Amino acid sequence: MASLGTNPTFVEDGDLVLEVHVLDWTGDLYGRRVRTTFVARLRDERKFDSVEVLVAQIQRDIAAARAALAR
Repeated sequence: MASLGTNPTFVEDGDLVLEVHVLDWTGDLYGRRVRTTFVARLRDERKFDSVEVLVAQIQRDIAAARAALAR
């Protein structure tokens, strides 16, 4: 699952950043080259009122990503 955006919940006028979370995998990929493939667009980026609201949305995003990958 990936987020391409500016992290508006935490940063005002931030740089464009790609964050990728590999579902069901643990490890450290920092400094390593990885290839990603976009399968489906889940939602637009938005600023959340709190970290808790963001975390709840991320949980829904994970469920939606799993459903998209299962298709």
